[in-house]
Amino acid sequence: MSLLQQLSDSLYQAADNIQSGYDDAVAQRAEIQELADKAAASLNDAKTEFNDNVKPGLDELSASVSSMVSTLQGSAAKLDAAGGEISGDADSVASKLSGAKVKLADAQNELTSTAGELTTLSSNLRSALASGNVEKLREVIGSNPAVLASAVTTPVALDRHAVFPADNFGSQMAPLYTTLALWIGSLLMMVAIKPAVSKRGLAELDNPKPRELYFGRYCVVAVLSLLQTTCVGLGNMLFLGVQVTHPLLFMLCFWVSGLVYSLFIYTLVLAFANLGKAIAVLFLILQVTAGGGAYPLQVLPEFFQVASPFMPATHTINAMRAAMMGIYNGDYYTSMGMLLLFVLPSLLLGLVLRKPLEGFMSWFVEKVEESKMIA
Repeated sequence: MSLLQQLSDSLYQAADNIQSGYDDAVAQRAEIQELADKAAASLNDAKTEFNDNVKPGLDELSASVSSMVSTLQGSAAKLDAAGGEISGDADSVASKLSGAKVKLADAQNELTSTAGELTTLSSNLRSALASGNVEKLREVIGSNPAVLASAVTTPVALDRHAVFPADNFGSQMAPLYTTLALWIGSLLMMVAIKPAVSKRGLAELDNPKPRELYFGRYCVVAVLSLLQTTCVGLGNMLFLGVQVTHPLLFMLCFWVSGLVYSLFIYTLVLAFANLGKAIAVLFLILQVTAGGGAYPLQVLPEFFQVASPFMPATHTINAMRAAMMGIYNGDYYTSMGMLLLFVLPSLLLGLVLRKPLEGFMSWFVEKVEESKMIA
């Protein structure tokens, strides 16, 4: 009986052990199933992230690289043709073009290599996602996914080397506002000074000729203009401290601009009286935009682009910038020459056309002033 009892106890004990082992196995299976579900979800998230973010960036970058390679190939071909045509005295130019060709060819090779690497990377990523192997996906992406994301989103960095650097924003805007100050100063002189000699003054002269009256009266304006532009130019350099690369050329630009502006406005007021002042104000308004001092002419409406060469301020601003930032290809002297051309219409109006039109202009100015539109 005792033996049977021991056998019964042993069987119960064995049954308990089997039941306990079964429960443990079920718990382990549930835990393994949970981990598998999490791994599958993580893999799906990685696949979605790749399809939504990484893959479009890789495709776009690959297309951009291919386009750049084609462009560089075309540029290299053009440089080949240009290098073949240059000879004789242009040896130095040909040498520079050859150097540029070599650099472009190197850049083309690097971009081609980069395109191949990106294609391989994209293929590996697709293979890892298709296999569902998380470890393989991590191996392809690398230990730092942020580096890959940064490379995909910003594959190219701009390295800027300023040839004619500007020290500050104030120096960049100085040509515009200083030029406007010179024009307004010349206009205000015509408000304070009468351009025509009075009748009492004429009576004291010995039968002066029109050109003598024209230039004699302007000499007073010219002296005041030189004083005014000297103060403004020195104030810019010494008081405001704007950037100036060529101080003498900078001051010469002020002196010439002041004389041209004052002669231009002096002739307008002499010929058209108060109407001439209105014309000078209209030029001032147009030159604020058409002078190209604040915005590049290429981004302005077509009207201002067409009108810009016919505005004296345009050439003053260009010459002043060259004197401040540096001269390129003689642009300072070209702009000063264009500015001096405005002397010709002033002399034509003041010495040739003013006398024949004097009767008509007197009547016209009288009617305009009667309208009270211009006082």
